[in-house]
Amino acid sequence: MMYVQIPITYPGCDSGLHRQRGVTLVELMVALAIGLLVTVAMLKVYVDASQMYRFNEGLARVQENGRFVLEFIRRDARVAGFWGCYSDAALSNGIAATSDAYINVAAGHITGTSDDGLNEADSITFRSATGSGSLVTVGMSGTGDSVTLDSTGAFSTGTAALISDCENGDVFQITGISGTALAHAAGANASPNLSKAYAAGARVYEARQATFCIAPGADPNQPALRRLVNPTPGQTCTSNGLELLEGIENMQILYGEDTDADTDGASGDGTANRYVAFGTSGLDTDRIVSVRISVLVRSLNNNLTTEPAPYTFNGNTVTPDDRYLRKVFTTTITLRNKAG
Repeated sequence: MMYVQIPITYPGCDSGLHRQRGVTLVELMVALAIGLLVTVAMLKVYVDASQMYRFNEGLARVQENGRFVLEFIRRDARVAGFWGCYSDAALSNGIAATSDAYINVAAGHITGTSDDGLNEADSITFRSATGSGSLVTVGMSGTGDSVTLDSTGAFSTGTAALISDCENGDVFQITGISGTALAHAAGANASPNLSKAYAAGARVYEARQATFCIAPGADPNQPALRRLVNPTPGQTCTSNGLELLEGIENMQILYGEDTDADTDGASGDGTANRYVAFGTSGLDTDRIVSVRISVLVRSLNNNLTTEPAPYTFNGNTVTPDDRYLRKVFTTTITLRNKAG
Protein backbone atom coordinates (compact mmCIF):
# COMPACT_ATOMS: atom_id res chain seq x y z
CA MET A 1 0.00 0.00 0.00
CA MET A 2 1.43 3.39 -0.88
CA TYR A 3 1.11 6.54 1.28
CA VAL A 4 1.37 10.12 0.00
CA GLN A 5 2.26 12.97 2.45
CA ILE A 6 0.26 16.08 1.78
CA PRO A 7 1.52 19.37 3.44
CA ILE A 8 -1.07 21.20 5.45
CA THR A 9 -0.98 25.01 5.42
CA TYR A 10 -2.95 27.51 7.41
CA PRO A 11 -4.23 30.78 6.07
CA GLY A 12 -2.10 33.82 7.10
CA CYS A 13 0.79 31.79 8.51
CA ASP A 14 3.79 31.81 6.20
CA SER A 15 6.79 30.84 8.41
CA GLY A 16 9.38 31.95 5.84
CA LEU A 17 7.94 35.40 5.50
CA HIS A 18 7.62 35.71 9.30
CA ARG A 19 11.33 35.04 9.81
CA GLN A 20 12.33 37.76 7.32
CA ARG A 21 10.15 40.43 8.79
CA GLY A 22 12.07 43.72 9.95
CA VAL A 23 11.42 46.37 12.63
CA THR A 24 8.83 49.01 12.11
CA LEU A 25 9.59 52.75 11.81
CA VAL A 26 8.20 53.35 15.30
CA GLU A 27 10.49 50.72 16.80
CA LEU A 28 13.50 52.23 15.00
CA MET A 29 12.70 55.71 16.28
CA VAL A 30 12.29 54.43 19.83
CA ALA A 31 15.65 52.63 19.63
CA LEU A 32 17.36 55.76 18.29
CA ALA A 33 15.86 57.86 21.06
CA ILE A 34 17.03 55.44 23.75
CA GLY A 35 20.51 55.30 22.21
CA LEU A 36 20.69 59.09 22.07
CA LEU A 37 19.70 59.38 25.73
CA VAL A 38 22.34 56.85 26.74
CA THR A 39 25.00 58.67 24.65
CA VAL A 40 24.08 62.06 26.17
CA ALA A 41 24.21 60.60 29.68
CA MET A 42 27.61 59.02 29.04
CA LEU A 43 28.90 62.27 27.53
CA LYS A 44 27.68 64.24 30.56
CA VAL A 45 29.41 61.81 32.94
CA TYR A 46 32.62 62.07 30.91
CA VAL A 47 32.55 65.90 30.83
CA ASP A 48 31.84 66.13 34.57
CA ALA A 49 34.57 63.62 35.40
CA SER A 50 37.04 65.43 33.14
CA GLN A 51 36.19 68.79 34.72
CA MET A 52 36.52 67.34 38.22
CA TYR A 53 39.88 65.81 37.30
CA ARG A 54 41.16 69.15 35.94
CA PHE A 55 39.91 70.95 39.05
CA ASN A 56 41.51 68.48 41.46
CA GLU A 57 44.76 68.49 39.48
CA GLY A 58 44.81 72.31 39.45
CA LEU A 59 44.06 72.49 43.18
CA ALA A 60 46.82 69.98 43.98
CA ARG A 61 49.29 71.99 41.88
CA VAL A 62 48.27 75.24 43.60
CA GLN A 63 48.72 73.71 47.06
CA GLU A 64 52.06 72.20 46.09
CA ASN A 65 53.39 75.48 44.68
CA GLY A 66 52.15 77.36 47.74
CA ARG A 67 54.10 75.10 50.07
CA PHE A 68 57.21 75.21 47.89
CA VAL A 69 57.31 79.01 47.56
CA LEU A 70 57.20 79.48 51.33
CA GLU A 71 59.82 76.79 51.86
CA PHE A 72 62.20 78.36 49.32
CA ILE A 73 61.99 81.73 51.08
CA ARG A 74 62.13 80.17 54.55
CA ARG A 75 65.49 78.51 53.85
CA ASP A 76 67.22 81.82 53.07
CA ALA A 77 65.35 83.70 55.80
CA ARG A 78 66.61 81.26 58.44
CA VAL A 79 70.26 82.08 57.73
CA ALA A 80 69.82 85.83 57.13
CA GLY A 81 72.33 87.72 59.22
CA PHE A 82 74.56 84.71 59.86
CA TRP A 83 78.16 85.93 59.72
CA GLY A 84 80.01 83.15 61.47
CA CYS A 85 79.73 81.70 64.96
CA TYR A 86 78.94 85.08 66.54
CA SER A 87 76.35 87.21 64.76
CA ASP A 88 77.42 90.39 66.58
CA ALA A 89 81.09 90.01 65.65
CA ALA A 90 82.76 93.06 64.08
CA LEU A 91 82.31 92.63 60.33
CA SER A 92 84.54 94.21 57.66
CA ASN A 93 83.63 94.24 53.98
CA GLY A 94 86.77 94.38 51.85
CA ILE A 95 85.22 93.72 48.42
CA ALA A 96 85.46 96.68 46.05
CA ALA A 97 82.06 98.29 45.40
CA THR A 98 82.63 97.96 41.64
CA SER A 99 83.32 94.23 41.83
CA ASP A 100 80.90 91.63 40.44
CA ALA A 101 80.99 89.86 43.81
CA TYR A 102 80.18 92.93 45.91
CA ILE A 103 77.61 92.39 48.67
CA ASN A 104 76.32 95.47 50.46
CA VAL A 105 76.75 94.09 53.97
CA ALA A 106 76.13 97.53 55.46
CA ALA A 107 72.55 97.46 54.14
CA GLY A 108 71.69 94.89 56.80
CA HIS A 109 70.72 91.25 56.93
CA ILE A 110 67.35 91.86 55.29
CA THR A 111 65.92 94.53 52.99
CA GLY A 112 63.03 94.73 50.58
CA THR A 113 60.81 96.77 48.33
CA SER A 114 57.11 97.47 48.62
CA ASP A 115 54.46 97.29 45.88
CA ASP A 116 56.78 97.91 42.93
CA GLY A 117 56.87 94.48 41.26
CA LEU A 118 54.52 92.59 38.97
CA ASN A 119 50.93 93.03 40.21
CA GLU A 120 52.36 95.43 42.83
CA ALA A 121 54.19 92.56 44.51
CA ASP A 122 56.93 93.05 47.10
CA SER A 123 60.47 91.71 46.89
CA ILE A 124 62.81 90.67 49.69
CA THR A 125 66.60 90.32 49.96
CA PHE A 126 68.60 88.26 52.47
CA ARG A 127 72.33 88.58 53.16
CA SER A 128 74.41 86.05 55.06
CA ALA A 129 77.15 83.47 55.04
CA THR A 130 75.98 80.00 54.20
CA GLY A 131 77.03 76.40 54.57
CA SER A 132 79.05 74.71 57.31
CA GLY A 133 82.27 76.42 56.31
CA SER A 134 85.83 75.16 55.87
CA LEU A 135 88.40 75.14 58.65
CA VAL A 136 91.50 77.36 58.51
CA THR A 137 94.36 74.93 59.09
CA VAL A 138 97.36 77.30 58.97
CA GLY A 139 97.37 80.60 60.82
CA MET A 140 98.07 83.74 58.80
CA SER A 141 101.36 85.47 59.56
CA GLY A 142 100.16 88.69 57.95
CA THR A 143 96.86 90.26 56.90
CA GLY A 144 97.74 89.90 53.21
CA ASP A 145 98.51 86.17 53.37
CA SER A 146 96.42 83.61 51.54
CA VAL A 147 93.92 81.68 53.66
CA THR A 148 94.79 77.97 53.91
CA LEU A 149 91.85 75.61 54.44
CA ASP A 150 91.23 71.94 54.97
CA SER A 151 89.19 71.93 51.74
CA THR A 152 88.43 74.44 48.97
CA GLY A 153 85.88 72.29 47.16
CA ALA A 154 82.99 74.57 48.11
CA PHE A 155 84.65 77.72 46.71
CA SER A 156 85.43 79.12 43.28
CA THR A 157 87.44 82.05 42.00
CA GLY A 158 85.53 85.31 41.72
CA THR A 159 82.99 84.58 44.45
CA ALA A 160 82.47 86.26 47.81
CA ALA A 161 83.57 84.55 51.02
CA LEU A 162 83.55 85.23 54.76
CA ILE A 163 86.31 84.40 57.22
CA SER A 164 85.33 84.51 60.89
CA ASP A 165 86.78 83.55 64.24
CA CYS A 166 83.81 84.47 66.48
CA GLU A 167 85.37 87.83 67.27
CA ASN A 168 85.86 89.38 63.86
CA GLY A 169 84.74 88.67 60.34
CA ASP A 170 85.98 89.73 56.90
CA VAL A 171 84.05 89.51 53.64
CA PHE A 172 86.41 89.24 50.67
CA GLN A 173 86.42 88.16 47.04
CA ILE A 174 88.40 85.05 46.16
CA THR A 175 90.87 86.07 43.45
CA GLY A 176 92.62 82.72 43.10
CA ILE A 177 92.82 79.20 44.47
CA SER A 178 96.15 77.43 44.78
CA GLY A 179 95.87 74.00 46.31
CA THR A 180 93.93 74.62 49.50
CA ALA A 181 94.80 78.34 49.75
CA LEU A 182 92.47 81.23 48.87
CA ALA A 183 93.98 84.49 47.59
CA HIS A 184 92.36 87.89 48.14
CA ALA A 185 94.34 90.30 45.99
CA ALA A 186 93.63 93.98 45.42
CA GLY A 187 91.48 95.05 42.51
CA ALA A 188 88.53 92.81 43.17
CA ASN A 189 89.12 93.76 46.82
CA ALA A 190 89.59 97.33 47.96
CA SER A 191 92.76 96.15 49.69
CA PRO A 192 94.69 92.85 49.67
CA ASN A 193 94.74 92.96 53.46
CA LEU A 194 92.11 91.60 55.82
CA SER A 195 91.28 93.38 59.07
CA LYS A 196 93.46 90.93 61.02
CA ALA A 197 95.68 87.88 60.58
CA TYR A 198 93.36 84.99 61.39
CA ALA A 199 94.69 82.05 63.39
CA ALA A 200 94.11 78.37 62.72
CA GLY A 201 90.63 77.38 63.83
CA ALA A 202 88.78 80.19 62.08
CA ARG A 203 86.28 79.17 59.41
CA VAL A 204 85.57 80.36 55.88
CA TYR A 205 82.04 80.37 54.41
CA GLU A 206 80.42 81.30 51.13
CA ALA A 207 78.88 84.78 51.36
CA ARG A 208 75.54 85.22 49.66
CA GLN A 209 72.89 87.76 48.80
CA ALA A 210 69.57 86.33 47.59
CA THR A 211 66.58 88.30 46.31
CA PHE A 212 63.08 86.90 45.75
CA CYS A 213 60.57 88.67 43.51
CA ILE A 214 57.51 88.13 41.31
CA ALA A 215 58.00 88.55 37.56
CA PRO A 216 56.81 86.99 34.28
CA GLY A 217 58.15 83.47 33.84
CA ALA A 218 59.49 81.67 30.80
CA ASP A 219 55.88 81.77 29.63
CA PRO A 220 55.14 85.54 29.67
CA ASN A 221 51.51 84.78 30.51
CA GLN A 222 52.49 82.99 33.72
CA PRO A 223 53.64 85.03 36.74
CA ALA A 224 56.48 83.30 38.57
CA LEU A 225 58.65 83.43 41.67
CA ARG A 226 62.22 84.35 40.73
CA ARG A 227 65.41 84.26 42.80
CA LEU A 228 68.62 86.16 42.07
CA VAL A 229 71.77 85.16 43.95
CA ASN A 230 74.85 87.41 44.14
CA PRO A 231 73.89 89.74 41.29
CA THR A 232 76.51 91.49 39.23
CA PRO A 233 76.18 95.27 38.73
CA GLY A 234 73.12 96.08 36.62
CA GLN A 235 71.33 92.79 37.21
CA THR A 236 67.81 92.77 38.68
CA CYS A 237 65.71 89.97 40.08
CA THR A 238 62.82 90.61 37.68
CA SER A 239 65.07 90.44 34.62
CA ASN A 240 67.85 88.08 35.62
CA GLY A 241 66.46 85.99 38.46
CA LEU A 242 66.15 82.22 38.11
CA GLU A 243 62.54 81.07 37.78
CA LEU A 244 61.64 78.79 40.69
CA LEU A 245 57.87 78.33 40.47
CA GLU A 246 55.24 79.46 37.99
CA GLY A 247 51.73 80.51 38.93
CA ILE A 248 52.87 82.80 41.79
CA GLU A 249 50.76 85.89 41.16
CA ASN A 250 51.55 88.19 44.08
CA MET A 251 53.64 88.41 47.24
CA GLN A 252 53.18 90.82 50.14
CA ILE A 253 55.65 91.01 53.02
CA LEU A 254 55.43 92.59 56.46
CA TYR A 255 58.49 93.00 58.68
CA GLY A 256 58.30 92.28 62.39
CA GLU A 257 60.22 94.88 64.40
CA ASP A 258 61.25 94.47 68.02
CA THR A 259 60.53 97.98 69.25
CA ASP A 260 61.44 97.10 72.85
CA ALA A 261 65.12 97.72 72.10
CA ASP A 262 66.51 100.55 74.21
CA THR A 263 67.46 103.81 72.62
CA ASP A 264 71.11 103.12 73.44
CA GLY A 265 71.06 100.09 71.13
CA ALA A 266 70.56 97.36 73.72
CA SER A 267 68.69 94.33 72.45
CA GLY A 268 64.99 93.89 73.10
CA ASP A 269 63.18 90.66 73.90
CA GLY A 270 63.42 89.28 70.37
CA THR A 271 59.65 89.43 69.82
CA ALA A 272 58.05 91.57 67.12
CA ASN A 273 55.87 94.37 68.48
CA ARG A 274 54.62 95.49 65.10
CA TYR A 275 54.49 94.29 61.50
CA VAL A 276 54.92 96.94 58.84
CA ALA A 277 55.80 97.22 55.16
CA PHE A 278 59.40 97.89 54.19
CA GLY A 279 60.04 101.61 53.98
CA THR A 280 57.62 102.44 56.78
CA SER A 281 58.78 105.50 58.67
CA GLY A 282 60.81 104.57 61.73
CA LEU A 283 61.47 100.95 60.72
CA ASP A 284 64.94 99.93 61.95
CA THR A 285 66.24 97.04 59.82
CA ASP A 286 68.63 96.02 62.62
CA ARG A 287 65.59 95.30 64.79
CA ILE A 288 63.71 93.12 62.30
CA VAL A 289 63.25 89.76 64.03
CA SER A 290 60.65 88.10 61.79
CA VAL A 291 58.88 88.42 58.46
CA ARG A 292 55.25 87.66 57.58
CA ILE A 293 54.88 86.53 54.00
CA SER A 294 51.63 86.14 52.07
CA VAL A 295 51.63 84.76 48.54
CA LEU A 296 48.78 84.50 46.05
CA VAL A 297 49.07 81.33 43.98
CA ARG A 298 46.93 80.65 40.93
CA SER A 299 46.38 77.61 38.75
CA LEU A 300 48.31 77.30 35.51
CA ASN A 301 45.13 76.70 33.49
CA ASN A 302 42.08 78.90 33.13
CA ASN A 303 38.43 77.75 33.21
CA LEU A 304 38.82 75.50 36.25
CA THR A 305 35.81 77.06 37.98
CA THR A 306 32.30 77.44 36.62
CA GLU A 307 32.35 81.18 37.34
CA PRO A 308 34.84 83.78 38.62
CA ALA A 309 35.83 82.91 42.19
CA PRO A 310 36.33 85.88 44.58
CA TYR A 311 39.38 85.80 46.86
CA THR A 312 40.69 87.92 49.73
CA PHE A 313 44.35 88.94 49.66
CA ASN A 314 46.21 91.57 51.64
CA GLY A 315 42.94 92.72 53.21
CA ASN A 316 41.13 93.25 49.90
CA THR A 317 38.42 91.07 48.37
CA VAL A 318 38.76 90.78 44.60
CA THR A 319 36.41 89.26 42.02
CA PRO A 320 38.58 88.43 38.97
CA ASP A 321 37.41 88.49 35.37
CA ASP A 322 38.78 85.01 34.71
CA ARG A 323 38.18 81.49 36.01
CA TYR A 324 41.59 80.62 37.42
CA LEU A 325 41.73 78.82 40.74
CA ARG A 326 43.49 80.89 43.43
CA LYS A 327 44.63 80.27 46.99
CA VAL A 328 46.42 82.44 49.57
CA PHE A 329 49.31 81.08 51.68
CA THR A 330 50.66 82.95 54.70
CA THR A 331 53.49 82.19 57.11
CA THR A 332 55.53 84.02 59.72
CA ILE A 333 59.25 83.26 59.81
CA THR A 334 61.36 84.05 62.85
CA LEU A 335 64.89 85.14 61.97
CA ARG A 336 67.60 83.30 63.85
CA ASN A 337 70.15 86.06 63.41
CA LYS A 338 70.05 89.79 63.12
CA ALA A 339 72.56 92.49 62.41
CA GLY A 340 74.31 93.83 65.47
